[in-house]
Amino acid sequence: MQWRVLAVMLLAACGGTYGGQPPAHPTKAVAAKPKRGIEDAALPYTVLDAKSGHQVDTNAFWTKLGTERAICVGEEHNNPHHHWVELEVVRQMMKAWPAAAPRALGMEMFQRPFQGVLDDFAAKRIDENALRSRAGWEDRWGYDFGFYRPTIAAAVDAHATLLALNAAKELTKKVAHHGLESLSPEERAQLAADLDLKDKKHRAWFDALMSDMSGGDPHSAHATGSGAGSGSAPADMPSEDAIYTVQVIWDETMADTAAKWLQANRDGRIVILAGSGHCHDSAIVNRIKRRGIADVVSIRSVIDDGQGGVAEELAKPMTDFLVVLDMPEDVKKQLREQNKDD
Repeated sequence: MQWRVLAVMLLAACGGTYGGQPPAHPTKAVAAKPKRGIEDAALPYTVLDAKSGHQVDTNAFWTKLGTERAICVGEEHNNPHHHWVELEVVRQMMKAWPAAAPRALGMEMFQRPFQGVLDDFAAKRIDENALRSRAGWEDRWGYDFGFYRPTIAAAVDAHATLLALNAAKELTKKVAHHGLESLSPEERAQLAADLDLKDKKHRAWFDALMSDMSGGDPHSAHATGSGAGSGSAPADMPSEDAIYTVQVIWDETMADTAAKWLQANRDGRIVILAGSGHCHDSAIVNRIKRRGIADVVSIRSVIDDGQGGVAEELAKPMTDFLVVLDMPEDVKKQLREQNKDD
């Protein structure tokens, strides 16, 4: 049962995890969807250089982002405050980047076969209902479209390309259960050509994630897929190596899609929206750099709950910047009261 839960969590939404920890929301009040849209999820914030811990002047931060060709913004998929940060980044960059330069919004949420659907939506040939239906939003992503609506609209209003970054789930499902070698040449051609499965830093991040999700026992998180032994996965469940291969496919395919667009548009700039488990140094970021695009930065949003969350991010930095959101005072009060009761 434990392996079934692990496999489902990772294969369904691994992008929503970060730094070896499942998504953490301090209280339901913080994670609740704003009644009037993502704009209402805005919080006061400061920016930190994740590698040094130094606070960065906000204007200097936006100026720095304006010089980059690719900006990867990580999210916990059901955290409205993270989505507000994404909206703010897109709005700021659509103003800061040269109007004559090609601009794009690349999204993990859409898979490569549906690029034509995104093109039609950006050109206003179809409406939102057709976009969601034709791209299989409910089945292939499933999170509330309202979290993404204003950010997509900001990109469309700025005449930016909408880019479907991710691999088709039919392919990742096949790999998870039958291995990379099970893909036909035609199917393999739909993925990034050069999958780096030997990145030690990335594998260490993944192994830490698996260990944490299995309660800290590394033996229960490692499986052979043979069904033998107390820590092994059932025969019908993916092995850990298969799950890791899928994680790499996601990262490499998104990086490959973004890099190819940037190479085809020499003055182009792109904002990438992806789960925080994809938007860090050893995931999408370095895989874009490996493809010859040097000017890439990553952003992680974290709510300062006063419980050490910011310190944990600075202790093991995996992104360039942290956007530290100040938790509302009433929620801080709730947490203090909860801690007293505990």
